[in-house]
Amino acid sequence: EEMRSAVKKGDKIVTIGGICGTVVDVKENKIVIESGADQVRIELCKWALSTNDSANERAAEQAKKAREDREKAIAAKRAELAEKKAAKGK
Repeated sequence: EEMRSAVKKGDKIVTIGGICGTVVDVKENKIVIESGADQVRIELCKWALSTNDSANERAAEQAKKAREDREKAIAAKRAELAEKKAAKGK
């Protein structure tokens, strides 16, 4: 349900029937997608969405950034502790 309500223009989606396309319009309970090289437009009910590949990519990027930020914070803390230890030893 959350995925269906978060769909937005430009998202690449797959329906439960296997239709792949790009969202070109979002309405209350329906979406319009373009599919295929000839850009056929199809109106679908939101409940027919299976996956939102664009949202999955955004979530993966956010998780990667959060992981990198945590690693940077840990490295900075270790460097700080090493400096304190070195200063204490002198």
